[in-house]
Amino acid sequence: MSGVYDIFKKTLGLLSKYRLPPTPEHYSLWYVYVSAENPQLNQAVDATLKQGELSPSSATLLYQTHLADSHWQDTQTLNDSLQALGQELSSTLYDTRQDTAEFQRNLNERFGRLQGIETGAISLDSVIDEVRSLVKDANRINGSAEHLHNRLIEAEDEVGRLRAALATSREEALVDVLTGLRNRRAFDMDLADINGPASLILVDLDHFKAINDTYGHLVGDQVLKATARQISQFVRDEARAFRFGGEEFAVLLNEPLKVARRKAESLRTLIAKVSVTDKRTGRKIDNITASLGVAEGQEGEQSLQLVDRADALLYEAKRLGRNRVMPMSL
Repeated sequence: MSGVYDIFKKTLGLLSKYRLPPTPEHYSLWYVYVSAENPQLNQAVDATLKQGELSPSSATLLYQTHLADSHWQDTQTLNDSLQALGQELSSTLYDTRQDTAEFQRNLNERFGRLQGIETGAISLDSVIDEVRSLVKDANRINGSAEHLHNRLIEAEDEVGRLRAALATSREEALVDVLTGLRNRRAFDMDLADINGPASLILVDLDHFKAINDTYGHLVGDQVLKATARQISQFVRDEARAFRFGGEEFAVLLNEPLKVARRKAESLRTLIAKVSVTDKRTGRKIDNITASLGVAEGQEGEQSLQLVDRADALLYEAKRLGRNRVMPMSL
C-alpha cells in the first residue's frame, strides 16, 4: 500500500511542478511515468522535458501516443491479418498456376505421343498407360482447383469479417471515450486533410481547475460531457467537433472567418446554458463559461499555423476576462 501511496504523491507533485491541469489524461501520464511501467513513455517524457516546459498540449500528445493507443494496436493487428491473408491467397494462386502449367505441359506431351496411334507407332498397352496418366494428372489438377475454390470462399468470409472489425477499430480509435466527440488524433488527421477555405474554433472552459478542486473530478467529467453534448448539438452540416485535450474543444468548419466568428458566439451562448448537479450534495453547477478563439486558414500556411493563431486568440480572450470570443469583431 505504501508503494502505491508513494506513486500517488509523486504523481501529484509532478502535476503541480509542471502546472498541468489534473485531468485524467495528465494524471495517467504522470502515474505511469512514476511507476516506470512504460519505458518508451518515460523516454519520450524525458526528451520533451529536455527541450523545455511540458505544456498541456504536449502532455496530451504524449498520452495519446503512449497510453491511449490500444485501439490503434488493434487496428494494426487487423491490418496485419489482412496482409497475411492476402499473402496466403497469393501463395495459393501461385501454386495453382504452377500446377496448371505443369498439367498443360504433360497434356501436350501425352497428346503428342498418342498421335502415334494412327501410324501404329504406339502399342495398346502404351495408350492405356498414357490414358491412366492423363486421368491421374486430371485428378491432381482438379484437386488443386478445388482447394483454391474452397480457400477463396473461406477468404471471402474472413475478409468481410476483418474489414468490418477494422472499420470499427479505426472509428473507435478516433473517438474520445469520455465525451464521445472525435479525439485529438482525429483532429490532427482532419486538419491535415483540409483542402480549401476553413476556419477553426478553439474552446476552453473557464476556471475548470476550480470546478475540479471544488466539486471533484467526477463532477468535472460531468461538465465535460455536458459541454460536449452542447457542442454536438451545435455542429451541423460539414462542421466537425473534437475534444482537443483536457477542457479544450475544437470545431473545424468550412466557413469564412466572419461566419465562423458568428457561430462561435452562438456556441459560447450554448455552453453558458450547461448545468450539472453534484449527486453527492445536490448542488447545481451552472456558472460555466468558455473562452473561444477563431481563426481562418490562409493560403499557403501549414495547418499547425492555423492552430497557433486560434490558440493565441483564445488566450487573448482569457486575458481580457474570459467568457468571450476573439477576435472581438470583424
